[in-house]
Amino acid sequence: MLKTIAAVGALSLLPMAAQAGGLPDYPFIHVSGMGTMTAMPDLGQIDFEISAFDADPGVAVGVIAVRATEIRAAMAQAGVPLEDVEIRDVRKDFRKPDPNAAPGPVQYDIRAGVRINVRDLGKWRGAAAPLLNMPNLDGFMTVFDTTQREKIEMELATDAIRIARRKAEGIALGLGRKLGPASAVSTGDLKNLTRAMGLAPNESNYRSSPQTGMDKADVLTVMALKFAQPVDVIYRLK
Repeated sequence: MLKTIAAVGALSLLPMAAQAGGLPDYPFIHVSGMGTMTAMPDLGQIDFEISAFDADPGVAVGVIAVRATEIRAAMAQAGVPLEDVEIRDVRKDFRKPDPNAAPGPVQYDIRAGVRINVRDLGKWRGAAAPLLNMPNLDGFMTVFDTTQREKIEMELATDAIRIARRKAEGIALGLGRKLGPASAVSTGDLKNLTRAMGLAPNESNYRSSPQTGMDKADVLTVMALKFAQPVDVIYRLK
């Protein structure tokens, strides 16, 4: 989506405002363009927690250790290198008692975070499936990315500038003027211009975001990536 704003003439009537806000001292058109694309990822990451509780913290820690060993074995079978399986942040806390249950011994809640990097998504299902039926695992979150991110973002910036120029040409034609050269380009909003004239172009940059609060079965799904690159451009008017 594009949001386009034209500003011509009248600037010479406000020299102090122009100086304070950094406005151009020539007739100009300000346009915003947005390039968007959907792409499939080639990298994935699974985050979750191993949790166990017991009145004896040593027993709970033992459960964590057993699960960690089982996770490493499952990833090795799926072809995920050991260095891409990270088990960290072992934390000890007290489990909140059930107010409806009879008083009992204090339960220790032991948790460890796990991160699995899958660098070949052909192995994603083989890596994720064994985790779904493994006890003591919860808090699943998946994130996807692509090794082509830089290339995609450069292409989107080019598309956004092309869209912005097309819009600017249409506005200039409607004003009976000709479009001059671009005098400023930004991949975000032009803040000085925005503050001085009250312009507020929408800026969205859809990037891969963690899929949280998911059902375990959703861990098997590889999510497409949505990219968006906004640009703001100021063109002189002839």
